[in-house]
Amino acid sequence: MPVLTLPPNQMEVPELILASRSVHRAALLTKLGVPFEVTAADIDETPYPREHPFTYTKRIAKAKALKIHEQNPHAVILAADTPVVVGRTILQTPQTAAEAAAQLRTQSGRKVFIPTAVVMVTPTGKVEQKFVRSWVKMKKLTSAEIEAYVAVTENWQGASGAMKIQEGQADRFLPVVHGSVSGIIGLPLYETATLLRKVGYPV
Repeated sequence: MPVLTLPPNQMEVPELILASRSVHRAALLTKLGVPFEVTAADIDETPYPREHPFTYTKRIAKAKALKIHEQNPHAVILAADTPVVVGRTILQTPQTAAEAAAQLRTQSGRKVFIPTAVVMVTPTGKVEQKFVRSWVKMKKLTSAEIEAYVAVTENWQGASGAMKIQEGQADRFLPVVHGSVSGIIGLPLYETATLLRKVGYPV
């Protein structure tokens, strides 16, 4: 079984794999100081009819982790999911500038929930999960602000809700940010560290 090389006074722990293609999640996990590999989990992320957004978030994170666990049963797997939710509507990643503008109009002047589920699967198949509920308040956006944001920045690309809080461009639109900032970005560090300590990682 592949193991991490740790100082003599620390026990050996299995290889850690982050089941994600997000560079932002990988950057966050790096802050915890543990070596890891990255493998993207390709799953169907379509919400079920009338599925609650929080239930959806937990289901998708677990599905990602289990998919990579099947391929790497020797390793500890971490996965997360962070949708943007307005009311009970899950905003998927916009594919065009027009979709991005429409999502920004939907969020304008509203409280926007950004839940995050982080799941860990151990080599024994045990599943552990943490769930964080964060939210932001979007200022009332003008048509000119939306058009300028979409036209000038690339922050809407590859971002649920067309916003990347870590890029700084969204800050002027968000007078209130409540909860875990790292969770909003994609991986809540406190909760992730808590999970990793359970299996012996020197976080």
